[in-house]
Amino acid sequence: MRTAVNVAIVLLAAAALAFLPSGSEFAAVAGRSLSLGFLLVAALGFAYAYRRFGSDFERLPAGFRALGLGAVGVLVLTFAGWSRLLAGQGGIVAALLLLGACAAAIFVVWQRYRAIT
Repeated sequence: MRTAVNVAIVLLAAAALAFLPSGSEFAAVAGRSLSLGFLLVAALGFAYAYRRFGSDFERLPAGFRALGLGAVGVLVLTFAGWSRLLAGQGGIVAALLLLGACAAAIFVVWQRYRAIT
């Protein structure tokens, strides 16, 4: 019964966005709000991880610290320009390459961190 009520609420909200005047504008605002909420949670997660593991991170060699922080910076810039990146020719390939390179760099830094602890 509870699941049926939840499904009805979602369907009602979707119908309101589809059929009410300026529903698409509200949907755009809601989408931006959810995106900002996601970015806020990600930023707070990174801040918590840095506070928790900051002293361990400082024990890494300077090159690995630079690699890790550079990867996080590229991730932030990639997510910030996501819509423009995908709008260009070959943008999805560039976006996937950037995300893959960041994931590889973070993996290398994590492996080095595991080796020294």
